[in-house]
Amino acid sequence: MPRWASRLTLEITDVRVERLQGISELDAIHEGIAVPERLPCGAWSHDAVQEFCELWDSIYSNWDANPWVWVVEFKAHHCNVDALLREREAA
Repeated sequence: MPRWASRLTLEITDVRVERLQGISELDAIHEGIAVPERLPCGAWSHDAVQEFCELWDSIYSNWDANPWVWVVEFKAHHCNVDALLREREAA
C-alpha cells in the first residue's frame, strides 16, 4: 500500500524483553484475551493469563520453557501517518 493511502498509524510507546510467564492479567487482555466477567456467584468467568497460556501453547508448544519475548507497546492513531506528523508539527 502506498504511504498516502494509509489510514492507521501505530506509534511505538515502549519496547522491552521479559519472560513469557511474566505476563499480567492486563497484558493478556491487551493481547486479545476476553475481559473476565464477574459471575453471579462472585467468581470470575475465566483467568485471562491461563487462557493466554493455553493459546500460546497451542501455537508454539513452549510455554513451560518460559522463553524471553519482546514486548512492543503501541498507540493506534486512526489517521494517515503524514497527517499525524503534520498535526504534531503544527502544535
